[in-house]
Amino acid sequence: MSDQQPSNQNAMWSGIAQASGAGASATVNINNQLPPPPAPGSAPPLPALFIGREADVLQLKQRLGIIPGAEPASLQVLTTMRGWPGVGKTTLAALLAHDPEIRVQFPDGVLWASLGQNPSLFGELAAWGRALGVPQLDARTIEEASAQLTALLRTKRMLLILDDVWQQEHAVPFRVGGSGCALLITTRLSEVARTIVPTPNDIYILSLLNETTALELLRILAPTVVDDNPEVSRELVKDLEGLPLALQVAGRLLETKAELGFGITDLLRDIREGARLIEAQAPADRAEVANETTPTVAALLKKSTDLLNAHDLDCFTYLGAFAPKPATFDAEAMKAIWEDENPKLTIRLLVNHGLLDPTGNGRFWMHSLLVTHARSLLKE
Repeated sequence: MSDQQPSNQNAMWSGIAQASGAGASATVNINNQLPPPPAPGSAPPLPALFIGREADVLQLKQRLGIIPGAEPASLQVLTTMRGWPGVGKTTLAALLAHDPEIRVQFPDGVLWASLGQNPSLFGELAAWGRALGVPQLDARTIEEASAQLTALLRTKRMLLILDDVWQQEHAVPFRVGGSGCALLITTRLSEVARTIVPTPNDIYILSLLNETTALELLRILAPTVVDDNPEVSRELVKDLEGLPLALQVAGRLLETKAELGFGITDLLRDIREGARLIEAQAPADRAEVANETTPTVAALLKKSTDLLNAHDLDCFTYLGAFAPKPATFDAEAMKAIWEDENPKLTIRLLVNHGLLDPTGNGRFWMHSLLVTHARSLLKE
């Protein structure tokens, strides 16, 4: 990241294009001037593609003290947004960072940090310091850096966004805002979300897209395919269960084939079965800066399964062997396939890692993309 300091308040609203926990090199400036080098700690630019989240935007803005047609309300100091990998948490956070009403509510700007699994906590805190006009924090430890940022932000009105948090303790040093600030955290892990916030009401769950919106997204990405194959496209949307990442991968695969004049019947079948989707590249705006590669969908999901020990990874993998799509089953079914007299610990761990969700009445389900990922691990 660049060490150049923001020369004025507008620089706080330019930044690095981000995906789910990973950044790209594109920059944007709200005054349509030539984009400067990215400001450290700054907010990402507007997402290139964003549909079907109007209600989510409204509800999150209300938590931040913004109510349409009314005077500003009291803001919720801390909100954690949780959801499936690829559901669009980072995209939604980026949209909020550029919302005009957010800019009025937080006139001193937005500070952004993407942590991931192995963050440089001191480096991210130092980036926030540089964004606040301090070239080098007078601190030797993370605790000292956090305390100095707290002093800098005491009288500021800023939105702090901490993206892609994997451990509760990683979020602690970034709770530095004063009474005029709010902190929005994104995570895929249920356990992390619960331990960060004081009450369950402070968690906002970002759900999957409904069928109508999912079909609209697929139509934007592959208009010819959807227009020529309306029924098959609708079935495909159902199979992908409204996961934005899966829809983007599928749409771009289909449109590429259509533009080349190739038949798409086999590809549609393969995508519905998951055989090609799990091997396909994720959208370019989710590129990993660290190694300058575009991760596959499997690699994105692998970030979650890499956290499991050998036994729990085997259990997750075995779910793919017997689970239908959409997959729903109870603890007794998992007990049988795992040959485990006490499966509750593993079930709880998979739920906490966002790899399994309870549906009520003692039943659980896995998104079809996770089923496909489990099956791909079974073949290794």
